[in-house]
Amino acid sequence: MGDNRVRIGTVLVQREWLVPGHALLSYGLHCALLAGVPEEVIKRAAFILEALGNNEHVERLCNESVSAQDQQYQNLVDKMLAFDFHKGDIDLFFQGLFSTES
Repeated sequence: MGDNRVRIGTVLVQREWLVPGHALLSYGLHCALLAGVPEEVIKRAAFILEALGNNEHVERLCNESVSAQDQQYQNLVDKMLAFDFHKGDIDLFFQGLFSTES
């Protein structure tokens, strides 16, 4: 039996320690794949994991969809910051706030 496993009665317990630094092996991507995370997300995560392991800078992924979503979030923040909760109509405020339209 290896150093990181111990048998307690009929139960085998895997002992792990947290130490500073990067993990040499992670099962996170494999678990995400088994959980049904889209392959595109898994590939991006694998790229980031490898880059970070090599101490490389990773640029934020930006495409048309991400840019449109960023703009939608910015519009929501602007609307929330401009709203006067003491004088405004809260129902009107929430109307269309989380619209799925682009």
